[in-house]
Amino acid sequence: ERYCSIMASSSAYRQTQIFLKKTRDRVLSGNNDALMISSRFRLIDAKGEVLGRLASQISYVLQGKDKPTFDRSKPLGDAIVVINASKIHLSGRKMEQKKFHRHTGYVGGLVTRTAKAMHARDETFLIRKAVERMLPDNQLRKEHLRKLRVFPNEEHPFKDLSADRLVPFEMPLRALKRSDGEDEYRLETESGNDDEEDDGWQSFNPKKKEELNKRYRKSLEAKRGWRMGQKGQQFVDLDD
Repeated sequence: ERYCSIMASSSAYRQTQIFLKKTRDRVLSGNNDALMISSRFRLIDAKGEVLGRLASQISYVLQGKDKPTFDRSKPLGDAIVVINASKIHLSGRKMEQKKFHRHTGYVGGLVTRTAKAMHARDETFLIRKAVERMLPDNQLRKEHLRKLRVFPNEEHPFKDLSADRLVPFEMPLRALKRSDGEDEYRLETESGNDDEEDDGWQSFNPKKKEELNKRYRKSLEAKRGWRMGQKGQQFVDLDD
């Protein structure tokens, strides 16, 4: 088993080096197609990023939706260069729970592998597959995917491009969802209105927790009634 893992890693390394050499010769020599030559390249560092959030931003840029000239019938988006794909993160336990299936075509030939196993075989697979499934299933999908270049480490063949063609892409800040009353409670504690010593970022007091839990249970009961097809109020006052 250890021998197989060493062979797989060395084979993946050789394939990466061959791909880097071919891409460098094709892109920088000027023999590439006009679409890649005229495109602007966006450099994305996948280190520490969540797979789903990163893939959604990549598909957004590949389609050109960040430009005022967006046309869904034309591949006008920028080319994407993703580095450090080996350091991508999946939330929760998706590395062990998410599964990929394929069939060999023979009887009983169903092959199932987890995301962790696929990531060990090819460190660029998860990003490429996630972006592919987020793009529209039409004739332009292949054109969009041709402009996606994913590399497992920081090494990539586009370093010689000028600064106006290789532009770093910054991921948007993540907006955290807050429950009702949280901002008001923190404002009171930070302003010093509360008698207890609190830095404003600790958990709610027991009375506030019970109030929010009561509202939550009431909303669950209302939603459960709507799902069962019961007739009644469509809007429920949670403060009663």
